[in-house]
Amino acid sequence: MRPGLTYNLRPDTICLAALAASALFDPDAVRRQLQQEAERVASRFAPARFARPPAWAQRADPPLATLAVLADPHVDDSGKAAWTAPLRDRLLRAIRFLNDAVKPQAVLLLGDLVAFEDAEQLRRVKALLDANLAAPYHAVPGNHDGPGYERVFGPRNHAFAVAGVRFIAIGITYWHWDSGWGNYDEMDWLAGQFAAHRGEPTIVLSHNPIALPTFANNAAVLRLLDAQPAVLAVLAGHMHVDYEVRLAKVHLGMPMLARAPYAFKVLRVHPDCILVLTFEEAGGAYRQGAIYQKIDIPPGLAPRRAAAPAP
Repeated sequence: MRPGLTYNLRPDTICLAALAASALFDPDAVRRQLQQEAERVASRFAPARFARPPAWAQRADPPLATLAVLADPHVDDSGKAAWTAPLRDRLLRAIRFLNDAVKPQAVLLLGDLVAFEDAEQLRRVKALLDANLAAPYHAVPGNHDGPGYERVFGPRNHAFAVAGVRFIAIGITYWHWDSGWGNYDEMDWLAGQFAAHRGEPTIVLSHNPIALPTFANNAAVLRLLDAQPAVLAVLAGHMHVDYEVRLAKVHLGMPMLARAPYAFKVLRVHPDCILVLTFEEAGGAYRQGAIYQKIDIPPGLAPRRAAAPAP
């Protein structure tokens, strides 16, 4: 997908919406079909891979800030399932690369930190992050994180700023954790955040995509976002695939850290845009991939480098 194009999702999302609605009645029966349909929709919007970096991605000016975005690590070290056995080490490998090579000012975690809705496992993941990650981190809950998320990681809805860019994290209330179907219940809080920070470039963070009907009131949330000139983009996990949808806002899906190529994104904030780079594991080491994405920042919303502290 090339930046600047607009896509109509309506024909593709009818079946997905019907499947999601049916999860209210028989979630176990539709879970796998819903996942397959969601991935089919998202795969249509896979971002382009470039043979060489495009001109707009070759910047001489240093970024105002660098952030990393990780989604869906699905850690579980309990031995409950064979597929989760290596995922703690996978997360640690990504953390070490971030600490040594990327050196971000902040790390954004887009949910499904654990695999099986286990509060004790959430505590172990938080301890791992606290002990190993050099940068501060901010998380949103995923459907696999369960009702104990807020007792471990704090409020599911919160906001913060990095280098003049405001990030608003929103948490879905899940009705059935395995399907990921639920509702966003804090519309007034979200509208208040937008009203209080109208002049700040804003990125919304969510586990569930908002451009796709992956929760009951996604259309209402999407209308609210579309009405905010300061909202530039939405970053989401949940789908386990890398996608780019450009509607009124930019919607970027994050790849699944728990599945090959064990990828994550790096954001480089510049005054006129946010460059989005992809890092993938190959041969036991992380390397920058061939995906280059961009979130444009209008001149009136340009972030500014924070002033240096007085000596």
